[in-house]
Amino acid sequence: MNTYFISIILLYIFSYTMYLLLSKGLGHKAQYLQLRRFLPCAVLAILPMYLINAPLTSSFYLLDFFIGWMWIITYPLFYYLTYHKSSSDFGFHLDTVFGLYFMGWSLSLKALLVYFNIFPTITLTLVSVIEFIILLVPIVQWIYYQLYHTCINDEGLTLILETDHNETIEFFKSLPILLQIFTPVLVAASFIIILYCNLCFTSVTFTNNWQLPILAVIFIFLTTYLWNLKKGVFIRTGIVELYLDVKSYIKETATYKIKLNERLQSLKVSLKNPLDNHPSTIIMVIGESASRDYMSAFTDYPQNTTPWLKKMCNIRNFILFPNAYACKDQTVPVLEHALTEANQYNNKKFYESCSIIDIAKKAGYKTYWFSNQGHVGSAETAITLVANTADKAEWTKQNLNQYQYDEALLENLQKVSPNENNFIVLHLMGSHFNFINRYPYNFAKFSQPGKYDLIPNYLDSLAYTDYVLQRVFDYGKDKLNLQALVYFSDHATIPDKRRSPNFSGFANVRIPFFTYLSNEYIEKNSYIYNNLKTNQNKFFTNDLIYDFMCGIFNIQSNHYDEQNSLTSLNYKYTLQNLKTDLGKINISDDITK
Repeated sequence: MNTYFISIILLYIFSYTMYLLLSKGLGHKAQYLQLRRFLPCAVLAILPMYLINAPLTSSFYLLDFFIGWMWIITYPLFYYLTYHKSSSDFGFHLDTVFGLYFMGWSLSLKALLVYFNIFPTITLTLVSVIEFIILLVPIVQWIYYQLYHTCINDEGLTLILETDHNETIEFFKSLPILLQIFTPVLVAASFIIILYCNLCFTSVTFTNNWQLPILAVIFIFLTTYLWNLKKGVFIRTGIVELYLDVKSYIKETATYKIKLNERLQSLKVSLKNPLDNHPSTIIMVIGESASRDYMSAFTDYPQNTTPWLKKMCNIRNFILFPNAYACKDQTVPVLEHALTEANQYNNKKFYESCSIIDIAKKAGYKTYWFSNQGHVGSAETAITLVANTADKAEWTKQNLNQYQYDEALLENLQKVSPNENNFIVLHLMGSHFNFINRYPYNFAKFSQPGKYDLIPNYLDSLAYTDYVLQRVFDYGKDKLNLQALVYFSDHATIPDKRRSPNFSGFANVRIPFFTYLSNEYIEKNSYIYNNLKTNQNKFFTNDLIYDFMCGIFNIQSNHYDEQNSLTSLNYKYTLQNLKTDLGKINISDDITK
């Protein structure tokens, strides 16, 4: 009895101490409330062991103790390490409650299964699966912190949930070979250890008749209190609340489809310069992870990574914008804003905003979306939601563990009729990590074919994108009466550094951005061309691409503000008022400018 009592006291003291150490700005009321609350939690974490007369050193209890402590420590610890200097108050008492109660719940469940001999091998194996999944949650957070040195947040979790299966495979294959071998071995070994600890639980004895009913009551109480879907402890822990917030955001984003008709009914579009009788095409190409810092057309980079664009920029039809930035360093949030009228500078929600596809349709274009990126993740993202509103939306075939190069999109262009007015969006894989997989083996110019070497591989991916852009341009000009071609990257990257879900410097948002206008377009819309030349060196963020394209279409609309477009002399943004990281960072803080 003394052993159990001492263990309760120690567990209570340690739990409460950790709570105080990993919290900030707690009021006296909160401190005293948890001082009382944690005591019954500690009692219920130990009491089942006393009821079944089992030592606290039993493997099946040490397993539950370890899982519980992982939950008590992990999210509060990493949150504290990340935000204790910037946040004035926070505390995660329910993580502690969950950890303590989980110990008592899991032990009670296993004890009842063994005592009543309810297919113990099968049921304990199922319990082992549950415990393994519960343990994975803090383990993933430990791995995440080791990789990025920050607590997982909504942006990081969204990125995980929206990552394509091929991207996950590529990331795993980019790890050192020993880590590729060690990871699945560690996962398998962890489950085997959990299963072994539980299968060692072979018998339960009660010395008094009242012990079994109390154990059953503890199990019923903890089951209700832990797993209730509305007010249970589990769904109110820090990491689970974060997950539910992200899922809610994704669900809210999905209402974009539901509100489509409502948006289109309110959308009014008129052409300032009506389309001629002979059909023409406008193409918008969305790049991936391309940094203008490594592109010879934009900088004095030693290697000529963009030979075609560097040559074309000397022709009056091509206008390069050397001061363009991404509004975020992640694909989905960038394109959520770039493709719609929602931007960093207004309060519009994505799911309530008109898209550039909506505008093009109203302006009389047949719309196409051709992507080499796949449906990003299992959920419908802002990208796929907008894409699917096009008259024709297709994705290149994405087989697991198979690389599809951007050149494949040229086949899609052949499906576009030259006898119609067309607006085409091409979404490239571009320079998405892993760079060596973004270009054919025989295309290597700056790296050795097949050799993993981050910066040379990245340079080759940029050169291959330059080649693909040339092919798109040539086909559009020769076959589709191309009037305008616009290219921008979703964000940039630092090729030899690991990406972080949090903003990690302006090098990740300095993007390439250019447009081509045909002689016919320039003659017909000379003031737009002149305005673009005047604004060429002004600063710009790609969440304003929607407005830029509205200007290229040369429209008037109740969902277009020309002050947001470089095509207008009324363009209102400057280095001083532009932002990135979705409004959190000033572009003027870029020390290279």
